Amino acid sequence: MGRRKHVWHSNFYGIFIIGEQIRLQMQQQGLIRDRRYHLRKFKNCFVARDAIDWLLKMYHVQSRVEAVRAMQILLQNGMIHHVVDDHEFKDQNLFYRFTFDDDTYKLNKDLVSLYRGVIYYRKMKSESEVLRDFYHKGVLYSEAFYGNDAVDFIVATNGNGDRGPVVADFRDLLERNIIKHVTDDYHFSDDRLIYEFSLDFNRPCLLHDVLDMASDHKNSTTTTSSSGVEDVEERNSNPDLESLPVDMSSSLTISPAQRPSIDSAMSGLSSSPESNAADGDSFASLGQEPKSVLVRPVTVKELENTSSPYVKKTFKIQCDEMGFGFVLRGSSPCYVQTVDPLGPAAVAGMKVRQFISTVNGQNVLRMDHRQVGQLIAQQTQINVTVLVYRSDAQRM
Repeated sequence: MGRRKHVWHSNFYGIFIIGEQIRLQMQQQGLIRDRRYHLRKFKNCFVARDAIDWLLKMYHVQSRVEAVRAMQILLQNGMIHHVVDDHEFKDQNLFYRFTFDDDTYKLNKDLVSLYRGVIYYRKMKSESEVLRDFYHKGVLYSEAFYGNDAVDFIVATNGNGDRGPVVADFRDLLERNIIKHVTDDYHFSDDRLIYEFSLDFNRPCLLHDVLDMASDHKNSTTTTSSSGVEDVEERNSNPDLESLPVDMSSSLTISPAQRPSIDSAMSGLSSSPESNAADGDSFASLGQEPKSVLVRPVTVKELENTSSPYVKKTFKIQCDEMGFGFVLRGSSPCYVQTVDPLGPAAVAGMKVRQFISTVNGQNVLRMDHRQVGQLIAQQTQINVTVLVYRSDAQRM
C-alpha cells in the first residue's frame, strides 16, 4: 500500500506542478482574463480553443487532440473546470477557469495542501531569507530551512500570532511528502531542525508530460499484495482522479426555436456558436454531461415521507435577459445541478442539490428534468418549491 500511495502522490504532484506552470504562463500571456457573455461577467477565465492554439504554438503538445486529452487530465484532477461545470474539456469556444483563480480548489483536500505548499514556498523564497543553503553532515542542501524560522515567518505574514495552525500546516505538508526533514529522521517540529521542499516547483515542464503521468497513475491503482490477493485502492478516496461519467439521460435540452432555450433559460450561460458575444467569446451547445452533484440517489418516496429529513423552501424567481440562472438534471425527482452565481436563482437563494417539488403550484416530483424544463421555459416568473436537507436549510 505504501508503494502505491507513493506512486499516486508522485504522479499527482507532477501533474499539479505542470498545471500550475501552465496557469502562470497563460496569465503572463494574457490568456486568462475577465470576459463577458451577454450581460454576465466571468472573472479570470480562458477560452478553450484559444488555449489550445497557444499550447501548440509553445510546443506544449503536438496536436489538438493531445491538448484536449492533457487538459482533461487537469480537469479530472481538480485544477481546471468549466465556469458553470457543464462541460468536460473540449476544443470549443467554451470558458474554463483554473480552480486556484476562484478558490474552488478548496473542495479538494489534496489540492489544498499542494497550493498551501506552493504559497508557503513562494513567500519564503521571495520575501525572506528563510530559504537558504545548509551544510549538514557534509552534504549541501539548497533552499532548505529551519522549522522554527519557517513558522516565525509564516505567522508574521499571517499577522495573527497563532503558531499552532501554522505548525499543523507544516506537519500536513510533511505527511503528504511535500516537505521533508533533510535526512528523513524527524517529523516537522517548531525547532532548529532542517527541512526542505520535496517538490521542485521550478522544474520546466511540458503539458504533454501529464499524459504519461496519468497513465502511470492508472497502472498503479491495482496491484497484487505479497499474499497473492489483489489489492485495489479505494477509488472514492480520490474522486477527482476518476473519469467523469457520461449521463446522457440527465441532459437538459430543448429545441433552440423554443423561448427561451433551456440551456439559456435555465443556466443563462450556453448558446449556439453563432450567438457570439461582442468580444467573440461564446458557449457551444451541450455535449457530454458532467458528473451529478448528488451525494447519493434519492427517491420520490423518500422525499414524500413525512419523517424524512427534508424541508420545503419556496423561491420566487424572475427571468432576466439570460434566463432563470439554473440547470436541472435527473428524473423523478429532478434536482438543481448548477446555479449561476450571478443569476436570478442565486439571488433568490436557490442552491445545488435541491430537489424540485412544485413549479407554480404544480407537483413535479415525478417528472423528469425535460418536462420540468419545458414547464419553466413557458414562464417569465416562477414560484419554485424545493426540498432541502434539514441541516442545509438551517444554514440558508
